Amino acid sequence: MEDHTYLAPVPAEAAQPAPAAFPLDVPFDGTQPTRSGALRCPHCRFIGYRRSSRAITETHRDIYYQCPNVLCGHTWKATESYDFGIVPSAIPNPRVTLPLRPVSRQQALEAMTPPDPNQPGLFDGMRPAPPPEPPG
Repeated sequence: MEDHTYLAPVPAEAAQPAPAAFPLDVPFDGTQPTRSGALRCPHCRFIGYRRSSRAITETHRDIYYQCPNVLCGHTWKATESYDFGIVPSAIPNPRVTLPLRPVSRQQALEAMTPPDPNQPGLFDGMRPAPPPEPPG
C-alpha cells in the first residue's frame, strides 16, 4: 500500500501562518509604480498577471487579473479607459470623438495673449543652412 500522508489535512493547531513576502505593516503609498502599467494585488502587492481582457467600447476595456502569489490567490477585474488626449492624432479615427486635455481658463487666456515683441524667438539667432553643392 502506498503512503498518501501528504494528502492528509493539517490539524488547525499545527498550521502556521505563512511568512509575508513583504512587510504588511507598511502601507502602500503609491511611490512604487510598475513601469509596465501592470496592477499590483491590493492585498499582497505582487504584480498581477493579466489573464484576459475585453473591449467594451473604443475607449473602455475590462481586464481580468490574477495574483501570482499562491498564498494570496486573489483575482480581480479592473478597467482601462481613455481620459483625454495630450497631443491630437495626425490620423484621427472619424468613428470616435476623443477629448483633449482640459485647459483652465487662465491657460487658455495665456495661450491667446500676443507674444512679447522684446522676447526673442527660439530660432532667431540660427544661421540658415548653406545651399547644397551642385553635383559634378
